[in-house]
Amino acid sequence: MAFDLSKCDFSRCRGECLVRCPYVSYDEDDAKSAVQALIKGERHPILKECITCAACNDFCPRGADPWDLIAQRQEETGVLGIPPDAKPSSDWLTKPATVVRRGKSGGPLISAGGIYEVVPQAEFLTGQMFEDATIIGGGPYACGFTETHLGRASRPVKFLPQFIENLAKAAAEFGVDEIVFTHDACYNVATTLAMQRGVEVPFRPVHILEYIRNWLRDHPDRIAKPLGIRIAVQGGCTTRLAPKGGDREIWSDWLADIFEMIGVESVEEKRVYTGEDRLCCGCGIFHANHERAVEIQRKNVQDAADAGAEELLFICPACITVMRGTCRKMELEPIYITQMVKRALGEELGPAGAAAFGYPVK
Repeated sequence: MAFDLSKCDFSRCRGECLVRCPYVSYDEDDAKSAVQALIKGERHPILKECITCAACNDFCPRGADPWDLIAQRQEETGVLGIPPDAKPSSDWLTKPATVVRRGKSGGPLISAGGIYEVVPQAEFLTGQMFEDATIIGGGPYACGFTETHLGRASRPVKFLPQFIENLAKAAAEFGVDEIVFTHDACYNVATTLAMQRGVEVPFRPVHILEYIRNWLRDHPDRIAKPLGIRIAVQGGCTTRLAPKGGDREIWSDWLADIFEMIGVESVEEKRVYTGEDRLCCGCGIFHANHERAVEIQRKNVQDAADAGAEELLFICPACITVMRGTCRKMELEPIYITQMVKRALGEELGPAGAAAFGYPVK
């Protein structure tokens, strides 16, 4: 997470970072002028227009990571106008460390970070896949990436060494050498960001999708029947910080394997807003500019429906929290990843159902 000025060569790009941004209407000259202003330390309207999804990092053909420059200037100027004690983020960061549910000795250790109550993780992480697992949560295990949506992008970087140390202590306490992350952002901070910053991680970070994929591979006889449904995927902005792969698997590989094993057809190839062009859930502006956020969600959900999706799958607790209402209003069922797989295992989803609707989440 650092803007690389040496790679920002306007003679070798067409301002793709902002020209391709689906949330603003900039031509090449506008885009380059905006970035030049930010490089000079000047204020520019893009600071207020940006919804903090980081897509411009993917769009930049030079790998300069322009969103990191935008995020830096947003924090320096306070232009987003979000108070220091903005909730619920500040609540997540200050909650004490807790054992949400204690599993069997030697069983998997799952970190729900600071957002274990956003969706009811104690219920969503139940059933055969998680019967031996211990779930931990609270501020010490919160990566702080949500702060990047609140104009405080330096927080996950500054807290990174302490974040890794807290998790390492938890791994030692529970006698494991790997930790499963339910929040994509926490996994990415413990992998991509840690590698970028040269922070040693003394345990193996495991993405929740990798955990589910591996469990299904080990227990193929537990799959009750193929689901036979068409699914669209809310990739979310945090996947943009995910490890890039190369010869290693990434989140999309694990998800594709899961789909194949439980009989799910992805409609992503038929969508407009997919891949690098996927849309954010709007959580960064959900309270400050609610109508704009909902409009982004409507475009996203309609695109999924137009592609033939019967349900919209979420892998991020924050994304499903802010989008589930719009999904229901537009009659496209939202479903959380663990709940979809539990259905394939023939398990009851419990009071929370597919997406925690009507559930008393604190």
